[in-house]
Amino acid sequence: MTKTKPILTLILGALFAGAIVVYSFAQPFKPNAVREAVPAGATFVFKAENLDELLNSPVCGQLEKALGGEVSLKTIAASNGWKNLAASSEIAVASLPFRNAGHQKTWAAASWVGWRSPWLRWKLEAAVGGKLEFVGKHAVWPIWEYKDPALARDQHLMFALTDNLLIACLSENPTDILLLLDTYDKRVPFHAQGK
Repeated sequence: MTKTKPILTLILGALFAGAIVVYSFAQPFKPNAVREAVPAGATFVFKAENLDELLNSPVCGQLEKALGGEVSLKTIAASNGWKNLAASSEIAVASLPFRNAGHQKTWAAASWVGWRSPWLRWKLEAAVGGKLEFVGKHAVWPIWEYKDPALARDQHLMFALTDNLLIACLSENPTDILLLLDTYDKRVPFHAQGK
């Protein structure tokens, strides 16, 4: 009986490790899952099948204007080795009503990362310092802030990473990212309308 106990423990350990690997690296693609982080109160939602479609859409110009005149999404995407991890699949971009009596509307974006989520998290954790700052967690989801003097005045560019989505929020209030995470966690209704 003592021989079977270590063998059983080894088998159960291998099954547990296998389940973690499958969960972490074999997330199946879920069409339209990017909408699950967009609150129902969004006034405009655009879904692109990939980053190139977003960059060639009129929405790109609106985002660049919100970011600040010196920031170009096309330049950032071209110079960034993260594109394949963070934006290789569906992306939803939404504008949210004026929140907290601010002067600018809040912009939200969600990108499907699926099985790339652990790799992206490690890359974000390694990049902390400089313009990227880890600010904490909401529930279990880590949140970072991108700080750049070229960003529009009083705007905060926040990122959060879930098990399947990279969520970004450009807002005057850095806590607006929490609304997106609560929407993803189904504490707040999400926007389910078309393109």
